[in-house]
This record gives sequence, C-alpha cells and structure tokens, in this order.
Amino acid sequence: MSKRFIRKSVLEKVRTLSAFDYLKNYHPSLLIKNGKKDYYHREHDSLHFSNGKWYWWSQGVGGTTALDYLIAVEGYDFKEACNYLAGLMNISDPVVTYYHKKETKPFELPEKDKSNNLVIRYLCETRKIDREIVDYFISKGMLYQSANFRNAVFVGYDGDMPAYAFKRNIFKDFKLEHTGSNKAFSFNYQNKESNVLHVFEAAIDLLSYMTLLKMVDIDYKSFNYLSLGGACEKIASKTEADMPIALNAFLERNPNVQIIIFHLDNDEVGRGATQKIMMIARRNYQCFDNHPVNFKDVNEELVSIKI
Repeated sequence: MSKRFIRKSVLEKVRTLSAFDYLKNYHPSLLIKNGKKDYYHREHDSLHFSNGKWYWWSQGVGGTTALDYLIAVEGYDFKEACNYLAGLMNISDPVVTYYHKKETKPFELPEKDKSNNLVIRYLCETRKIDREIVDYFISKGMLYQSANFRNAVFVGYDGDMPAYAFKRNIFKDFKLEHTGSNKAFSFNYQNKESNVLHVFEAAIDLLSYMTLLKMVDIDYKSFNYLSLGGACEKIASKTEADMPIALNAFLERNPNVQIIIFHLDNDEVGRGATQKIMMIARRNYQCFDNHPVNFKDVNEELVSIKI
C-alpha cells in the first residue's frame, strides 16, 4: 500500500517507536535477555536487539523501528503495520527506553605474577606449543601468568588498550572470561596484509595451529587468527544460524579478510556451531570447515604429533 494513505501525524508517531520498545511494552514474553545489553527473540533466536537497534542474523536484515520490524519479521504490509502500531499506542502509551553512555570503569586485567614460568612450562611442555610463539605473545602483552590462581591469561586489545581477557587455569579444568571483558576484542592476531582468517574455539587451539604451521616451515604470522572464547555452545544450541560477537567485530575491523577457515572442535557443539556460523558468513566470504578429523581439537592433534 502507498504511504499516502497514512496520515503524516500517524506516520511520525509510529516511527518514534523502536522495535525493542514495541516488544518490551506490548509483547515482553518474546524478549530474552542475553548478557548486559543484548536481547534476542524467543521465536527467532538469531534476532538480536541492542542499543536501540535490531538485526536478524539468519535473514540478513535489520533496522531500528517497530515499523521496520513488523514489515521484515512479522510480514505486515506498510499500511497494516502503521495502523496496528497506532492502535496500540492510542490504547497505551509505550514506556520509552533512553540510551545514553554510562561512565564505566576502565577494564582491569587480573594482576600479573612475578614471572610467567609456570604458564610457559604448561603451554610448552603439556600443550606442546612452540616456545617462540609463546614468547612472542608474552612480549606483546597478550599472554601472561596471573598472580592469583596461576592462570594463563589471554588478552585482547581495543587499539592499545586491553579490553578482553580469558583465564585458563594450568592446574585444573577452569576457564572463564574475566569480568568486564568485551567479547568484540576476543584474543586474536591480525595481519592486515592477509585476506585469510583462521577461527578457533580457544586461544590454546589458536597457538597450537600456529605451532603446526611452524613445524612445516610456514610463517605463522602470515595470516589472521581469532579465538571465539567459548561462544560455540550458545551458537550450537540455537535453532537459527547466528554470528558470534567476536567474529562479527573482527571482520568489521579487518575488511582485508575474504576467506574464513573454521577449526572448531570435532564434537557436536563445534560442528553445529561451524555450520550455523558459515550459513551467515558465506554470504560475504569464502568459508571452509577444517575441524580436526581424528582428534577433538587442534591442540589434541598437536600433542599427538609431538609425543
């Protein structure tokens, strides 16, 4: 239907209503909280709402207003959507969400230990990662040993500032993102001259793959690398295709990337996450699934070779 059948005052009014506020006020049961600021749709779990915007990853569409949402997601035509929203707003004025920048405390890394000896021994002797690679990331401030609990800490940066840290204990099976970490800056290595990105579930798998390349005389700094920091289980559990925050943010910062090679774990979660992510990523990138065939993960493959 043509827009001329909708009064200007009505159109202006309905366009003030965001998709998030529409659902929050009139269909709150459809919103599921997903972290501090993000929500997703109960019936479409790749449809995310954040900071006044929405994006439906599985369909590749997004917007801001409730009008956009009703047309793209619910299948309304323009006139139907306008009249429906106007009717709701006349019955009950929506409570509007205001977005403003809060003063946030600077991200603080876990306290560093006096040395990195235990972490170096764990990564090089137990995990069989090449010492040169471990030393390189330590020298860049991207890897260190924490004072408390002796965790291996893998650091991601926003420019020159630490913005993310993943903690992996060297004595027991404890692994967790550090409080306040921004997933958009998950542990990674960037090479602006390369168009290839290798993607892993864990930082240790990333370093393991670098080691495997070095063992066959391939320069491990020749490519881009990204750890998803344990996001795969959530992706795999969804019914729709979805894109991890870390991967989407890395691709936005690195337009040089054209090829993505996935090395996620060889289990139900890893394989499922790979397929769901690739459904979206292959719209704009060449994508390849290169998960370990005879091993659970890349590090297990490395250890088997070095024993």
